[in-house]
Amino acid sequence: MSVTHDQLSASAVATAAGLSESWAWKARDQGILHEPHFEDAVVALRVYAFVSQIVWPGNRRPRSARQDLELWQSSAVEAARQAVDDPLTTRETALWVLEDSVYLVTTPAERAAFDLKHLDGRAAFRIPIGLWICELPDAINALPPRRRRNPHAKASA
Repeated sequence: MSVTHDQLSASAVATAAGLSESWAWKARDQGILHEPHFEDAVVALRVYAFVSQIVWPGNRRPRSARQDLELWQSSAVEAARQAVDDPLTTRETALWVLEDSVYLVTTPAERAAFDLKHLDGRAAFRIPIGLWICELPDAINALPPRRRRNPHAKASA
């Protein structure tokens, strides 16, 4: 998929992802967002916000306790980030998240094979990252222009 490579602020990443800035700060603290930020960070942040809230059946998680990312969560975020620049990614590409693994699936044949091989009654989440990636250019274009500081404003005032 073709996206531009404009550098974004953490606030712009959160806005383009449709999330509050607090998600960007949480993601930074968890090692998900690194400077400089580009379009892949928007998809990574959306996936992070999604997978960080998953509690699998049979697992308990106190709301007040700090939650470090598990390997499957980090894997989901990185798979989504890589899908942004992957030429095989299409609007139909989905990220399937299971309790112990993640899979990128694009074609109907891959979907059927994935279902037969991996689901079989297991809980799973399907994240429409292909659609999210297709929406990136519009989300980036909708960002308000950056406010620039004029270094000479104080001196002339």
